[in-house]
Amino acid sequence: MKWVWIILILLIVFALEELYRYIFCKKSSVICEKLFDSKGHCEDYYTYHSAQNKRMWQLPYEEFTMLSQRGEQLKGFYYPCGAQGKKIAFVVHGYRSNHVDTGSICYDYYASRGIDVFACDHTAAGDSAGHFIGFDVLESQDCLKWLDFLREKFGEDVQIILHGFSMGAATVMQMSSHCPENVKFIVEDSGYWCAKAAMAHQVGPMYGPLRLINRLVAGYDWNASDVTQSLKNSKLPILFVHGQDDKLVPFENGPKLYESYQGEKDCFFPENTRHIESMYTSPQAYGEKLDRFVEKYIQ
Repeated sequence: MKWVWIILILLIVFALEELYRYIFCKKSSVICEKLFDSKGHCEDYYTYHSAQNKRMWQLPYEEFTMLSQRGEQLKGFYYPCGAQGKKIAFVVHGYRSNHVDTGSICYDYYASRGIDVFACDHTAAGDSAGHFIGFDVLESQDCLKWLDFLREKFGEDVQIILHGFSMGAATVMQMSSHCPENVKFIVEDSGYWCAKAAMAHQVGPMYGPLRLINRLVAGYDWNASDVTQSLKNSKLPILFVHGQDDKLVPFENGPKLYESYQGEKDCFFPENTRHIESMYTSPQAYGEKLDRFVEKYIQ
């Protein structure tokens, strides 16, 4: 009986370690990837998005580097689109994504309006260093530093749009009460209220143990991803976007965030749209919403 308990404990420890690596670490768990691998989009979207990514990789860009507060080297990528660095859309990517994978979603919109695009690889993503994904806690700290970098690089008169997707949407909301005046408005697309709201339904009772492990290993609290206080203190105009068929970050997050926000705001909640697909399923309507913000807040 003793050996049965020892084996059971070892299996639980092994499962927690693999699950932690799968959720938090740049070097993921191969076992969990096979167990939990599921496609969240239709095949047409994957074909379209793959073509957009391939095209963006071929665009001219300028690469920047910066050290995070944790001493990690981070990479940023600037795509000139005619604004000479005076109008920049800072596109913030999501969970296990990179600057091209997310930047390609809205690059055409901003390029067609003559607005330059900047996108970074977060800690533990793309070409940036780091071992642990920060669920907007670490990423928001880094992106605030990138805002300082852009001001130093392009001048104090640079006008910036923050446009985040998924975890990147939570990141820009987390930043919303700490942004310099250069940030004129925010777009949060498919964001979550907090990591618990986004992940608890997926990890269930494992949330508590995983949160504790992460505090010990990565040094931050998973619950700190809650954007409530930042939105409460924010004065920036925000466009809230969320597809009604989003299963990855449940659609209920979108209306809840929109209704709770007391600042200037608008929303776009298209039907028959899954996670971060709104620009794909409804490009014209999405573009019209963005145009109103650009015309009102960007000089």
